[in-house]
Amino acid sequence: MTRPGIDSDEIAGILRLVAAGDERAFARLLRLYGDTVFSQAMAFVKSVPHAEELTQDIFMRVWRNREQLVKIESFENWLFIVSRNLIFDSFKTRINNPLPIAGDDPHTDMLTPDLQTEHRDTYQLLLRGIEQLPEKRRQVFRMSRLEGMSHEQIAQTLGIHKVTVAQYIVKSLSFLKSYLEEHTGDTILVILLLCKSGS
Repeated sequence: MTRPGIDSDEIAGILRLVAAGDERAFARLLRLYGDTVFSQAMAFVKSVPHAEELTQDIFMRVWRNREQLVKIESFENWLFIVSRNLIFDSFKTRINNPLPIAGDDPHTDMLTPDLQTEHRDTYQLLLRGIEQLPEKRRQVFRMSRLEGMSHEQIAQTLGIHKVTVAQYIVKSLSFLKSYLEEHTGDTILVILLLCKSGS
């Protein structure tokens, strides 16, 4: 789980801010470790949508336990253990109860099962926001965030350049972030919903 080049003092400062409820610091933590957690999940589940939902679940766990972060001796070791445990639990659950995973069908929820009921209203609000995007941006965003396609796959499917795909995603995220923040106070969920690793 080690991220080379990240200063330990910087991480400690970020963790103190997150522990105090700073959402910008949490977003920074997500940017620093999101790809690493996603890769760890992918190594086990071999599914982009499932790995993404596990990443969301893991970081929601971090946020819910934020007050304990300043007491953790090694955040990276703690995050690795939390990630491993949740991934293993999910893996065992799916073996015993092999249901379709979120993201396999673009019409299913992309939140983890334990959050689907709790945040169903916010997810439905997100879907309404997506419907307000211009047609091409909406198509690209759905393929990226709901179907788990990479920028390269989207570009090949639609016959457009990868740069154009990235631009559409950035513009869509900007609109949806403002839209969700305007209609819901759950800004942490907004951060997690709009996060995607491994593009």
